[in-house]
Amino acid sequence: MSVESLTIVVFVLGAVVLLTMALVFALARQIGILHTRLAPAGALTTSEGPTIGEAAPKLALRDMSNRPVQIGGPAEQPTLVLFVSPTCPICKELLPVAQSVAKRERLTLLFASDGEDLASHERYVENMALENYPYLLSSELGMTLGASKLPFAVLIDSDGILKARGLVNSREHLESMVEAMISGYHSLQDFMVKEQQLEQAS
Repeated sequence: MSVESLTIVVFVLGAVVLLTMALVFALARQIGILHTRLAPAGALTTSEGPTIGEAAPKLALRDMSNRPVQIGGPAEQPTLVLFVSPTCPICKELLPVAQSVAKRERLTLLFASDGEDLASHERYVENMALENYPYLLSSELGMTLGASKLPFAVLIDSDGILKARGLVNSREHLESMVEAMISGYHSLQDFMVKEQQLEQAS
C-alpha cells in the first residue's frame, strides 16, 4: 500500500472517530434532557388529592383495635401513611421496607386500607406482624388523601404539612419522600426547576 493510500485511510479513520465522538456527545446531551423531563425519580404523584406543601386534611379515626388515630395537625414526629391491601403482592414486599425507613427516620407509621372484609385484614395484620402499628380501614381516608393505586404513601411532617405523597414501589420511592421533606423540594423535577431559576436570577 502506498503512502498516499495510508494517508487516506488514516484521514478516514480520524473522521470516523471524530464523528463517533460527536454522536456520543449528542446522545449524552439527549439523555440529560430526558432525565430532566422524566423526573421525578421518586414516588409517582397523582393529580388527585390535597396539595403538597399545604396543611394536610385533619381526620379523627379509629384503627381496627378501636384505638383513636389523628391524621393531620401538629404531632410529635412526622407521620407516614402507607395504603396497602391483602391482595397486593408489592405491598407485602414493601412492608418491612416501610418499617425500616420509619424506624431509621423516626416516623410514626400507619397502615391503611379499605373494604368490608374485616377477617381478611385481621389475617393480614397477623401474618405480616403488624400488630404494633395502627391499621386503619377507611375509604374516607383514601379518598381524602388521593390514594388511587397501591401501594400509596403519604408523608405529613410534625407541623401537619403534607410533604410528599404518591405511588411507591420500592425503598427508593419511600426514601425519596423522606428526602423531599428534609430538603424542601417536592421532587427531583422541582429541585431542577428551582435550581435553574436560582442560576438565572444570579
